[in-house]
Amino acid sequence: MAPTVEKLPIRPLGVGEGPHWDIETQSLYLIDATGIAIVRYDLATNKAFIAKPDLAAVSFIIPVAGTKGKFVIGSGHKLYIIGWDGLSDKIDSIEVLHELTDALENNSINDAKCDSSGRLWFGTLDMLCLRDGDKINPSGRIYSYSKQEGCREQATGIYLSNGIAWDAQEKKMYYNDTYAYSVDSFDCNSDGTIGNRKVIYHFKENNIKAPLPDGLTIDKDGKLWVALFGNSEVLRIDPKTKKILERVPIPAAEVTSVAWGGPNLEHLYVTTGNIHPKEGLPNLEDLPISSEDGCTFRVTGLSTSGLPMVPFKL
Repeated sequence: MAPTVEKLPIRPLGVGEGPHWDIETQSLYLIDATGIAIVRYDLATNKAFIAKPDLAAVSFIIPVAGTKGKFVIGSGHKLYIIGWDGLSDKIDSIEVLHELTDALENNSINDAKCDSSGRLWFGTLDMLCLRDGDKINPSGRIYSYSKQEGCREQATGIYLSNGIAWDAQEKKMYYNDTYAYSVDSFDCNSDGTIGNRKVIYHFKENNIKAPLPDGLTIDKDGKLWVALFGNSEVLRIDPKTKKILERVPIPAAEVTSVAWGGPNLEHLYVTTGNIHPKEGLPNLEDLPISSEDGCTFRVTGLSTSGLPMVPFKL
C-alpha cells in the first residue's frame, strides 16, 4: 500500500526548513527561512504556533536539553540562545552564544543537527549561490560547537551545506552539499572530529532531473531519506549499495527537508518552499506552481521508522 501524504495545519511558508522532532513535547519545530520565523507544531492539539525573532535571518531551531522554552538558533554568522514558550508570537529573550570570526562576509550558517552527545554541527553556504549557483566558489565550511570544545572547523570546500545525519552507531556522518549534487559520508572519530569524506550518491551523474539534494535524515535501518529541491519527491537511498530504494511523491516542487517524528518516530515530516526561482539555481526548469507550495507534510504508512533527534547540550 502506498504511503499517505497529508498537509499539516501550518500556513504556507516561504522556505520551510530544518524540521526537528522534540520527543519530550511531541512537537515539530521548524523555520521559515525567507519569512524569518520559527514554528512549533503540537501533535496533541494539531495546532501550529509561529514567532518572528528580531533578526535579519534564521536558519535552524533546536531545543536546549534540560530546559523549558530555550532553543539554539542560527542567524548569519552567529549562534543564539532564545527564550520562547512555543505558544506566543513573541520571543522572550535572545543572547549571542557564538560568532564565527573566520567566515567570509557573504557566507551564512545553514542547516544544523546535534550528535548523540548534544554537540551541535552546522554548515555554512555562499549566499551568492542564490543568485548564480553555477559560479560560486566552495567557500563554505562545516563546524561543530560545544561548551567544552568551543567552535571547531571540521571540513572545508563546501558549496551549500545541507542535511546532516548519523548512523545508529555514530561511525558515519552523512551530509548533503547541494551544489556538489551529492550525498557524502564522513568517518566519525573518537575525538569528536570527522574525516575521510566520500561521495555516497551523485544526483547529477545519475541523471536525476533536478539534482539538488536539500535536507536529509536516516532511518533505523541505516537508509537515507533525501529531500530533492525541484523534484517533488523524497528519495530513500541505500548508502552501501548506492541505490534508490523508494520514492515518495510530495505535492510541492520545492521539497526542502525531512525529519522523523510521531509517537514511535514512524512519521516522516517534510518541509517545502514557495520561492519559484527564475534564475540562479542551475539544472532547474520552470517549476510548476501549486497551492501546496510552502506547506508542511506528514507521510505515514512507510515500512520503517527513524532515530531520535537530539537536543543541544548547553
